[in-house]
Amino acid sequence: MSKEGIHKCNAAENCHEENHICRIIIRKDLGRIKELVKDAQFYCKNCGRAAHNSENLCNPSKIMV
Repeated sequence: MSKEGIHKCNAAENCHEENHICRIIIRKDLGRIKELVKDAQFYCKNCGRAAHNSENLCNPSKIMV
């Protein structure tokens, strides 16, 4: 992801992307969270959460195995 694409939020209150896990957690949509974290391929460098798609994280980085 290019530097322009990195979101500088460091907490859910600062994130304005409704599809980011940090925002979904505030809504307590546990079913959606379960879908998004299944077979996680990326983690967020800001909060440490993991997701299958980088689009669901503020500052994603590929998980290397």
